[in-house]
Amino acid sequence: MAALNKSTMKNNLIKLFCLFILIQPLPLLGQELSFKETAEGILLLEDDQARYFYQTATKGLEGKYPRANYIHPLYGLNGEILTEDFPEDHFHHRGIFWTWHQLYVNGQRIADPWFCEGISWKVTNSQTYIENNMATLEAEVLWISDSLNQQAVLKENVKITYQKQSNQTYSLNFEIKLTALMDKLQLGGSEDEKGYGGFSPRIKLPEDIQFTSAGKKIIPQNLPVQAGPWMNLEGSFNGKSKSGIVIMGEPDKLPNYKGWILRNTNSMQNMAFPGRIPIELDKEKPLIFKNQLLVHNNLNTQEIDQYYKEFINHQ
Repeated sequence: MAALNKSTMKNNLIKLFCLFILIQPLPLLGQELSFKETAEGILLLEDDQARYFYQTATKGLEGKYPRANYIHPLYGLNGEILTEDFPEDHFHHRGIFWTWHQLYVNGQRIADPWFCEGISWKVTNSQTYIENNMATLEAEVLWISDSLNQQAVLKENVKITYQKQSNQTYSLNFEIKLTALMDKLQLGGSEDEKGYGGFSPRIKLPEDIQFTSAGKKIIPQNLPVQAGPWMNLEGSFNGKSKSGIVIMGEPDKLPNYKGWILRNTNSMQNMAFPGRIPIELDKEKPLIFKNQLLVHNNLNTQEIDQYYKEFINHQ
């Protein structure tokens, strides 16, 4: 009887071990992530295919609109370029970027970072690492004021994490921390009713672009549109079959969140905050906001909702 019990226990242990192995998340077969650093920036490669480029060096157009600290190009699942830099309709737009029109110190306007005027971005430190099938880039960026003798007025910490979710979907997570380096530093959006500013993807929009949020079709308006915490852009991004790009955020955690600024041609898409009235940044407690992009082929509403739950629960 004792021998039978020992045999049964052994078999049960083997079954439990096999079950444990089966339920573990398996790495995506053939996936190899790597970073390549150049004098201009940092390129992420997946199986030798480019995924995104982070611009660390200052880049301009004939001496105008100098900018750094943004992503362009962002590449689609089939290698197509999804973003635009220096588009003719808005030369100051740049790939995936995050900035605002108003920057004040002691009540005095010192720059317009949205237009790349009076400010420069200096990436002082960057590091990359790959673990658990995720590729992460971290950078420290100083905002340098032209009118204040090239003083750094704001410190930004950027964390960008790439993960392949399936053969048809990848995610790009952004965490931005803004810490004032001077007293009475204020940041504000556009000085009109639109109040745009914040996380702003400049996507190369196809003619058949459509917007949906929480299963509902959204029509872009001139002023902010109220919708859910994610927005799905669907269209023929690769020039052939339809695919999508989802922009996610945490509107309930943004100071003075205004809504979605959406455009179906010649512009960026924006989760607008804090609006036209500037807010003061703290030297001790940074302003932190997080966003995610999903690049996908034909995710439905339920699938996007599930990805959104994972986004807000794993931070």
